[in-house]
Amino acid sequence: MAAFMAVLEADLRALSTEARRRYPAVKDAAEHAILKLRSLSGPNEIAHNEDILRIFLMACEVKTVKLSVIGLSCLQKLISHDAVAPSALKEILATLKDEIEADTDLIRVEGWENVDILVNSGNTKHGEMADETVQLKTLQTILIIFQSRLQPDNEENMAQALGISLRLLESSRSSDSVRNTAAATFRQAVALIFDHVVCAESLPTGKIGSGGYASRKFTSGGPSLMRGTLTNSGKLGLRLLEDLTALAAGGSAIWLRVISIQRTFVLDILEFALSNYAVLFRTLVPYEQVLRHQICSLLMTSLRTNSELEGETGEPYFRRLVLRSVAHIIRLYSSSLITESELLLVVKGLKIEKNGWNESEWGKVD
Repeated sequence: MAAFMAVLEADLRALSTEARRRYPAVKDAAEHAILKLRSLSGPNEIAHNEDILRIFLMACEVKTVKLSVIGLSCLQKLISHDAVAPSALKEILATLKDEIEADTDLIRVEGWENVDILVNSGNTKHGEMADETVQLKTLQTILIIFQSRLQPDNEENMAQALGISLRLLESSRSSDSVRNTAAATFRQAVALIFDHVVCAESLPTGKIGSGGYASRKFTSGGPSLMRGTLTNSGKLGLRLLEDLTALAAGGSAIWLRVISIQRTFVLDILEFALSNYAVLFRTLVPYEQVLRHQICSLLMTSLRTNSELEGETGEPYFRRLVLRSVAHIIRLYSSSLITESELLLVVKGLKIEKNGWNESEWGKVD
């Protein structure tokens, strides 16, 4: 722990040096924080002292690349060592959002009052996008938040945190590196959210499959094991699932405040959830209802789509995702979704016969 405190003091000195000429207020605050740090014994006391966190947020608010990088790096260290109080999350997310300030159009949608809606646009409303290094540091910080005790526990903070990744993913000004990192960050955040739901709902867990994600497999003992009530974490996961399904269907995400996003990207995440979190859909009634009424409808519509006329839905990878998702429905959920599974099988068979889709695209159904 002494090493962590020493590193933190060194970072504060670097911040003071960098701010010395142009930002005297930051310099003075950094020197004050050094004195305060020396009176604290560890992360727990730092978390209860606003001065340390405040100086790093101040560095970010100056909006120069060097100060922002130092501020974000130190913020990551504080969060990783549980040296930030959960009550500070809202201010942290507001600062991170300000850091990336995406070139988005702000529009008013009927029924969505006083809400900034993300629209993929080439127009700049709030100035140029931040430096790529700052954007990548911001995405790293978002992922660390989801991996820590600061993982958002209310709808506003959760939507804000996920929205930062989506802004950078959909911005026409984002570099390929930033866009790829934003996509990976969002995917990992979704996995961490569903992992948290499994834990909060006290559901059985177990490793299956390959890759770095925590996978979940569950064999239901019947309807009697299902329950309709959700914890707060369960409700957050449900909101996320509903918005992902809406986006995959080509609609808007009210909670995430996204008008549109690449459908293939969202369907890929849904396919992952269907495959790895069967325990959620087979135990929690609200999740099962989204699966039955929204996801199955999405897959049915996608199977029926004329691939020659519908652009993205006609792409080979999109078709494979649809077929793999159908396979998961039949393999994991057919015992409770009998009618839906039969209809999906019928439509899938007709689609393959009509358009010559390769059976191997959707895999073998056990």
